[in-house]
Amino acid sequence: MFLSTYMMKVDKKGRISVPAPWRAHLTEEGFDGFIAFPSITHDAIDARGIKAFHALMDRLQADTQAKAGTFEAELFTDGDNHAAHLSSIAVDVGFDAEGRLSLPPPLKSVLGDCEQVAFVGRHGFFQIWADQAWARQAQVERDAFRSRVLAHRGGSA
Repeated sequence: MFLSTYMMKVDKKGRISVPAPWRAHLTEEGFDGFIAFPSITHDAIDARGIKAFHALMDRLQADTQAKAGTFEAELFTDGDNHAAHLSSIAVDVGFDAEGRLSLPPPLKSVLGDCEQVAFVGRHGFFQIWADQAWARQAQVERDAFRSRVLAHRGGSA
């Protein structure tokens, strides 16, 4: 489980330390790293451990198979589905013995030049954000959460 937000510096060589509690969780799965891909909804990187990534792929493949025999499925070849697309953009990101990683160019370009990144826990997965982009997004999420809680309590935002 990925909880909390960790601000981590990007060193002169472009390496970033993975938060220690998360490294321990990720290595329990037998891989010193994670699977990452550009977020579909934000200027961030979505990342999952091996097991969570395989579970996501299974769900995407099941969704594609559920459409078998439909007009939509007949229009596309086997490679033209969501699972195939995700496979084409996902990257294995390993970390070294000190728990540092270097993002490959396709992922690094998502964050742009920044001196610090935010590792943001999203329960079953996590995201990596450029620090300034995360500061803006965190405020949006906090405001939305606050409004919802106040509305539930019968208060005003």
